Amino acid sequence: MTRTHSVSTMKDPSPDIVLIDDFLPEHDVLLHRLVREVSWDGRMKARKTASFGVAYDYAHMSYPHVPVHQALVPVCVAIRERLGFDPNNCLLNLYADGSSSMGFHFDATERLAPDTGVAVVSLGAERTIRYRHMSDKTIIRSYRMPGGSLLFMPTRVQHDWLHAVPAEPAAGLRVSLTFRSVTRVAKDHGP
Repeated sequence: MTRTHSVSTMKDPSPDIVLIDDFLPEHDVLLHRLVREVSWDGRMKARKTASFGVAYDYAHMSYPHVPVHQALVPVCVAIRERLGFDPNNCLLNLYADGSSSMGFHFDATERLAPDTGVAVVSLGAERTIRYRHMSDKTIIRSYRMPGGSLLFMPTRVQHDWLHAVPAEPAAGLRVSLTFRSVTRVAKDHGP
């Protein structure tokens, strides 16, 4: 099932996102393979991370270029077929249980290829993603992301909305795969 949400009126805005509930039916197989095979980075307190593809900076941490994990290649192809862009980076977030969370934030967009955004594939336990409007903190929208779902946030969503994954004590293991098409132009930091 595909759910599309868009800003219809200024009185009752919603983020312009696309949710596809059944994007990856065999998500549990991929979940367990990645949990077992990935070398997880433990620098973050709330969750573990990993990055595949081009070098990427996230939450004041740098991830070097690492070849894309073979298990992620078919997901990259499916994203290209469904969304029309080729991701060249996948940042993984491991939520060990429902106490693992992510606070309100927006994703950096200055290094994303034009006309792309962030595609999030959810593996494992169903979780909620919550959006809060930047200019009016009372406007909050929540969406459920079942295992195997795809959430697509075009770049423009990051300009008006913050998003978060709140703690859910009863939730189990989840991995989110965040796919981006990152431009290869690096910032010049001098000689």
